[in-house]
Amino acid sequence: MRGFGLQRITGTGRGLFAGVAAVIVLVLVIGLGWSFAYAGKDSLTGRALTGDQLTALSRAGHACPAVTSARLAGQLMAESELDPAAARTESGGRGIAGLTDEQWRRWAPWSGAQREDTEAALLALAHLMCNLVGELRTSGVDGDAWRLALAAFRSGLPEVRKAGRVPGKASDYVDRTGKYAAYYETLPQFASAGSTQSLAAGSAPAAVPLPDELVPAVVAAGSRCPEVSPPAVAGQLMALSSFNAEQRGASGELGIAGFSEDLWQDNAPKGASVWDPQVAVPVMGDVLCRLVRELSALPGDPYLLAVAAWHAGVDTVRRAGGVPDAMTRAHLATVAAYTDYYRLDTRLAPPSAPLPSPSPSSSSSPTSASPSVRASAPTKSAPPATRAAPSPARPAATTAQAPATTAAPPPAVTTAPTRYGPGGPGGGGYPCRRRCRW
Repeated sequence: MRGFGLQRITGTGRGLFAGVAAVIVLVLVIGLGWSFAYAGKDSLTGRALTGDQLTALSRAGHACPAVTSARLAGQLMAESELDPAAARTESGGRGIAGLTDEQWRRWAPWSGAQREDTEAALLALAHLMCNLVGELRTSGVDGDAWRLALAAFRSGLPEVRKAGRVPGKASDYVDRTGKYAAYYETLPQFASAGSTQSLAAGSAPAAVPLPDELVPAVVAAGSRCPEVSPPAVAGQLMALSSFNAEQRGASGELGIAGFSEDLWQDNAPKGASVWDPQVAVPVMGDVLCRLVRELSALPGDPYLLAVAAWHAGVDTVRRAGGVPDAMTRAHLATVAAYTDYYRLDTRLAPPSAPLPSPSPSSSSSPTSASPSVRASAPTKSAPPATRAAPSPARPAATTAQAPATTAAPPPAVTTAPTRYGPGGPGGGGYPCRRRCRW
């Protein structure tokens, strides 16, 4: 009897090789199909974010190193799909952040805060998440701090402590949140450090000449310390408010210099008004010089670090060891571009001295204008007589007259440390806004 082997089944040796090749091709096709299907299921696309939500995320994303703006966005998407009016969210809370009533009572960021206020809700969520990170670290639970905190938010801190890892019933929530966060990290608004040019193209207004009435105050503010020059002060004011003395930012910034309420109260003369640019601008110079001294131990340009601290908070800059994120870098690039413009203004040169040498901002930041990404709500319009805006027929800054020599700078202001809240095991350190409870 003839052998009943593989060659008999295939007919010939050549048939054998052809059959094996066909099987290999079939396996590859099926494998690739599975891979493509898995890749499609392994990524999620989050909903578009509004300007107010982006602003709130950029603020809350500095609460502690484990909680970033993109991660918070992913959590909001998994929890409520960004619905501020959500009656019941994934974890049993309500509102855009999915906080329970008890969580809101504990973590509401200021007295009288409303859960419908996106900024308040996101700050409360960020501080709660940072606290969970700290609690888990002190409990000795090993693993990714953020994923563990997500699991604790979803199923409770005792469950995570008992399991010593992400519990099974929270794993789907943690995975979905991670996928949404990965999506938001790919967006230009959440770009990694260094990717500043595409963050908000065209959103930075063109520089305008410094109004005459502000020249003495800007020169005074830029004479407090060598690192902070008058053109640099003018550049920062342009970036913060476009010289609008009645500016009201979406995150509580007040006046021409964008003071937070706490920062103003801690540094301004008693009884002074944040709406008075003749007082607010010199106080800004005092605070910037103090920040230069406080951050002098960090590597990098001291003036840029001071501007970064003004924008994102001094504790955030310390924890990051420098400029913390792409949004802050974009703000610095905008300030640098404006500073280059105001360096041409002869009114801002010290008396009997040549124009200031290039400011630190121009040597350490991009020289081309980069848009600011600090999204803000429409500001309150100032009356024509008080709004600091030049008329179209006004000559360029390079032909303006030198400031009057009789304008003496206001006396130096004794400063006090800026209050930051809350610390806690998770790090905290986010600058207080409005009336903070801590």
